[in-house]
Amino acid sequence: MAAPMDAVEDVPGTEYLVDVRHNMDVSHAGADIILLPQPTPCAGDPLNWSRFKKYYQLFLLSLYACSFSYGENVLGAAWTTVSTDTGVSLTNMNGGSALNYLLLGFVNIFWIPACMKIGRRPVLLITTALTLGSALWTGFFHGTVQWMFSMVLGGSGTSAYEAVIQLCVFDMFFVHQRGRGLAVYLFGQQLGSILGLITGGSIADSLGWRWAQYISAIINGGVLLLLLLSFEETMFPRFLFSSQGRVPPPVISATTTSPLPSPAKPHGADSKSPRASSSSTSADVEVDAATAMPHIPKRTALQKLQLWTCCKEDTTSYWDYFKRPFLLFAAPNIVIPGLIFAFGCTAGIVSFNTISEIMTAPPYNWSTTSTGLIFLAALVGNGIGWLVAGPLADALVLRLARRNAGLKEPEMRLWALAPCCVLAAAGYLLYGWGAQRGVHWSAIAVGLAAMIAQQVGACGVATAYAMDCFGGVGGELVVVLAICSSVVNFAISYAVQPFVEAAGYGWTFTFFGGCVVLSLVGGGVLGWRGKRLRRAWRGRYWRLVGEREKARGV
Repeated sequence: MAAPMDAVEDVPGTEYLVDVRHNMDVSHAGADIILLPQPTPCAGDPLNWSRFKKYYQLFLLSLYACSFSYGENVLGAAWTTVSTDTGVSLTNMNGGSALNYLLLGFVNIFWIPACMKIGRRPVLLITTALTLGSALWTGFFHGTVQWMFSMVLGGSGTSAYEAVIQLCVFDMFFVHQRGRGLAVYLFGQQLGSILGLITGGSIADSLGWRWAQYISAIINGGVLLLLLLSFEETMFPRFLFSSQGRVPPPVISATTTSPLPSPAKPHGADSKSPRASSSSTSADVEVDAATAMPHIPKRTALQKLQLWTCCKEDTTSYWDYFKRPFLLFAAPNIVIPGLIFAFGCTAGIVSFNTISEIMTAPPYNWSTTSTGLIFLAALVGNGIGWLVAGPLADALVLRLARRNAGLKEPEMRLWALAPCCVLAAAGYLLYGWGAQRGVHWSAIAVGLAAMIAQQVGACGVATAYAMDCFGGVGGELVVVLAICSSVVNFAISYAVQPFVEAAGYGWTFTFFGGCVVLSLVGGGVLGWRGKRLRRAWRGRYWRLVGEREKARGV
């Protein structure tokens, strides 16, 4: 039954997304899409940036993720060669890789509070510098000890792309755009992995595998320079604006209008009030005398180059930001997407750890260069995954919200997991049993493409769903997703080699594929009972948000 238009039930994540009657006094995108969250009247609000600026920032974030993934995977096609040249066994090579995956999630316990206190920009710069150093060290390493320490440094730096980028996407894009934004970032991340595996083989055969790491360091240096000179801070003190999701959240009614100042008109929006003046040049928060609302002007060119940004009105301590994510492990609407995200990421890990052994051994006997080229199939899968997590998922949410009298439920996005389930089952079986039976290489390529498509699609949908449910704790939420991912990926990365040796590729990938499908079935459970779970958790959620706002002096 369609939801009534005169009230919104106080359940986190349930809100009007479509103005089906065209009579709500709020900012719109196009004819009937309600902007969530509502933009503020400030020119400095990232939600008010132009389309070009938003997508340039997203390009930089995707390039950041792409360069990190490239460095992580550029040795994949030469894995056995690296093992032979350095005296590190394949088991220890995979163990170092597993340690890296473990750090990818847990180090965000430290990075995300830093993002909330000093901004996203300094964390992006510091982690890029750490990853550059790791690439140089990996190019010089000898022996197991150095390999392990280089992986610790690399995991500490690379970890930020598991959480910080998502925060930046949430800062810049509205709810109806987030699927596309996350899909673009995930496409860039996976593109880096694919390019690393494709080019790594050629570099290893020509210049030597150590040069693959030196080239990775050069790429990271270029990204560091681009971020330093052109990436603008996306952190914005939205909590200062009473119109932005107070506790309890405001009810948008068809019979009443908002008593709060109308927000500025962002790019592509049909706002009913003019943009506030941005004549002030101060970077500090000012108060508009007419409305008693804060005013944050557009940053000057010099202010954009500042290394960090602090908001004195935010009195929440680093320690408070540090401990909050652990409270969210009791929320099924966050933990289950975390597991979907975690098992979705295993496609890249298991293929990275096995492709060299499969394709360089009989009956294929491929060279290192040819082994890398099989990842061209993964590039196709990457594009399919982007379509699922981005355009398809966003279109589903809008279509289903229109059918529900304009009300958006986060569970509407989960329908996009259905093709991911099919892709996972087909991909893992084709890849594993194709390698086991020594069938034509095209079967392995198709399986690889399906696995990667599932990874990009499922990870994008799971992240967007969790944020749709509890948007007020976005920083804490992405830490939970990253930790779930790192724990699962550490176990799988460390276990894949012994599993293959004991059971063969067929049963190994049948087991891993089964785990992925079971995690996706969890999405079906959320589709069935997700709103009931959100309703049961709303008291704790509003208390958590209320404590945060109280600490901020709101």
